[in-house]
Amino acid sequence: MLPAAIPPANPKCPICNGVMFGPGPKGRMAPNGTLPRCVECQSLERHRIFRVMFEKLGTENFANWSAIQFSPDATVDPSWFGSHELSVYGEPSGLDIQSIDRPDAAYDIVLCSHVIEHVGNDRGALLELLRITKPEGMLYLAFPDPFREDVTRDWGFPKPEKHGHWRVYGGDVVKRFAAYLPDQPVLAYRGEDPVTGEWEGAFLLPRSPERYRWITNRLGSGVSLYSGPDIS
Repeated sequence: MLPAAIPPANPKCPICNGVMFGPGPKGRMAPNGTLPRCVECQSLERHRIFRVMFEKLGTENFANWSAIQFSPDATVDPSWFGSHELSVYGEPSGLDIQSIDRPDAAYDIVLCSHVIEHVGNDRGALLELLRITKPEGMLYLAFPDPFREDVTRDWGFPKPEKHGHWRVYGGDVVKRFAAYLPDQPVLAYRGEDPVTGEWEGAFLLPRSPERYRWITNRLGSGVSLYSGPDIS
C-alpha cells in the first residue's frame, strides 16, 4: 500500500508552475480532500507525479529518442523527443494496442497511460507494446490505482459505469506480469504529487540490462523490481 497523503504547504505545479487548483473531473477531490486539477495546465495528480519521474530520468536524454504515446496527457512534453507520434484511443486514426500497425522495434520509448484497462486482451496489448519497443528502449505503463487495491476486479467486458474499463487492477497485477512476461523485468515507480501529497505508481519496462541500470541509477530508491528477472 502507498503512504498516507499529506498535502504540502504552498503547492506549485511542476509542469507549468501554476499555483491555482480546482476540482477534478466530475467535481472530484483528491482522496485526502484537496483540489487536484491545476487551473493553468489542467494536470491531475498522476500527470505531475510522473512528470517529476521523467525529469529525474533527465528529459535532455530524450533528444534523439523516437517516441509513440498512446493517449494524450500532460505527463510528457512531445518536444523532449527527436520524434513523437500520438495515438488517441477511440479516434478513427487511433491504433489498437492489441494489434499495433507498426514495425517491430520501431520506437526508443513507448508511452501507454490509462489505456490498457480499456482493452479486453491485456496480455496481447502488453506483448504488442513491447514488440514495437527497441531492444535498448523502454515501455512506460500507467493505469489507475494499481497500489490502492489488493485484488484486480476483471469484469470480462467494458463496464459503462467504470468509463468503459474492462478491469480495475490491484496489487496482484504482479501475477499478470509474471504470467504474461516471465522474462521481462517490470520496475515499479512510486511518487508523491507535489500539489496534493497523494501517491501513485506506474511501471517502467526496460528492454536491456543497460536500460535497466540507467533507470535504477537515476530513480534510486523511488523504483524497484516488481516482476521478472533482475537483469542489471
